[in-house]
Amino acid sequence: MIQSYLDKDSGQMRFSVYVNIRSTNGGGRLQKRKNNLKTQAEALRAEAQLTKECQRELWQRENTGQVWKNVVDKFEEFLLSAKAQNLKETTRIDYIASIRRHCNHWNSKFVGDISLADGHELFSDLTKKGLSQGHQKIIKAVIIRVYDFAAKHRLISPMIICPMHSFKFPKQEDKLPEILNLSQIRTLMTQAKNLKHEWYPIWAVALLTGMRNGELHALLWEDVNFEDKLIHVTKSYDTRTKRTKSTKAGYWRFVTISPELEALLRELKRSDPDRPYVLPRLSRWDQGEQAKRLRQFCGGIGLPSVRFHTLRACFATQLMKQGVPPIQVMKVGGWKDLDTMNRYIRLAGIEITGTTDSLKVLPESVAFAKAVDLIVT
Repeated sequence: MIQSYLDKDSGQMRFSVYVNIRSTNGGGRLQKRKNNLKTQAEALRAEAQLTKECQRELWQRENTGQVWKNVVDKFEEFLLSAKAQNLKETTRIDYIASIRRHCNHWNSKFVGDISLADGHELFSDLTKKGLSQGHQKIIKAVIIRVYDFAAKHRLISPMIICPMHSFKFPKQEDKLPEILNLSQIRTLMTQAKNLKHEWYPIWAVALLTGMRNGELHALLWEDVNFEDKLIHVTKSYDTRTKRTKSTKAGYWRFVTISPELEALLRELKRSDPDRPYVLPRLSRWDQGEQAKRLRQFCGGIGLPSVRFHTLRACFATQLMKQGVPPIQVMKVGGWKDLDTMNRYIRLAGIEITGTTDSLKVLPESVAFAKAVDLIVT
């Protein structure tokens, strides 16, 4: 659009040009203006030039998408809306926090201009900062989610493929997970009880039930059935949102009460009969410091420094070592992931028990001598 106007300073007629072009393919719109043009012919040339510039910029937007910050802003808005309620609140918070914390140097980049080289640079930097590969894989997955969201909502061209699909993490050595053997478990419990440690009943119930931290925190006496010797696990406490929610697996389950656990529970009931919760309320527990407290205590008594969740792994491995079928352990512990259970099977060593008993490769005299040495020692 070209308009004429009277310039107040010079008293002469001048022309202004305004161009407004809207994209039909997710690029938004662009507006450009130019004033103080002396002739209509100059205004026509300026209009043509501004139109070309808008078209070129819109074409770039349509093929590279909006800048990263704009897309992340819209992604956050989506996550906070009712449309994303299929994701847990903490998951949505973590998605946005990880993207804004680690990818803000992309804010002014067009999404389509972010390359595989940018991905290598990002994850190399995160490795130098000490982030675990597991944490980095989560960040990669969230970046891919952002691209999927942007394409679905026409913020970028559907032809743009997230470069992170092509990024491969270096293969890592399969490290032995944290675990305590039976002797170490007994040392932990004996020392904690003798010292009357405030966390003793929490650690003990964790080891005897395999319940998750949040499930233990939310456990009420109304969930304990002494007559049928069952604990009904239906809920979990979230230390971040300070709310009680469903269990991690999303369904209820029963945990059987062993004689050892029954004695402990009855002692807890006698110690504070009016408390609705099975386990004592500790301020450090409310603040989510259960892993820190266990690590400190284990280190102080000469045991491997393990996190709180390791008690759940100890529960699983000890049951399987005693011959409990893995499928039953999964039901009692609320595991749905077979990969996790397979790790516990490996830790327990039950899949290889007895596999070498049939080997007989040494001369009989040597084998007999070895047997005698073992008996004597």
